[in-house]
Formats: sequence, C-alpha cells, structure tokens
Amino acid sequence: MAKLNVQTNDTLEDVKLVKSDKKDKNKKVKEVKPEKKEKKGNYLRQVSEELKYVTWPSKKQLLKYSITTIVMVIMLALFFFGLSLLFNLIYGLKQGW
Repeated sequence: MAKLNVQTNDTLEDVKLVKSDKKDKNKKVKEVKPEKKEKKGNYLRQVSEELKYVTWPSKKQLLKYSITTIVMVIMLALFFFGLSLLFNLIYGLKQGW
C-alpha cells in the first residue's frame, strides 16, 4: 500500500493507492466534492487568473487576421455561387431548358 499527496481545491488530501485484486473490482471510490458556494467563487477566481495569461493580439495582427478572414469568406462565397450556377446550368440543359 502506498500514500500519495494530491492537491485539490486549495486543500491537501491523502489518497491511498491499493493494488487491485479481483475482489476489489466491485468496490466504489467515494469522491469528495466541494460545496456549491465554494465552487462558484473558485471558478470565477480561476477564470480571472487565466485571463491574465492570455496574449491578446496587437492592432496590426487584429487588422491582418480580420482582413484575411473577410477575403476568405468572400472567396468561398463566390466559389459556391459559381458552383451553384454551374449545377443549375447542367440541370437546365438536362431538362431541356
């Protein structure tokens, strides 16, 4: 039997690791869940801390990526419009337009 220290929700808990036998397969492990108030406050704190690590794009990068996105959307729209016209032309010729 071995002991392992695990950090969860700002508290230190001891967890026992047991070698599994055929007899132990049916045993269920009890999970410790934090209280709801603690969970909500902790979540909002974690979100604000994670936002500090975000690398926001510069104005130059934002402009570059925005223009690239708009150009690609226009190109794909024209491609699918042309494809639609082609299929309508083929369908019309087949039907004896």
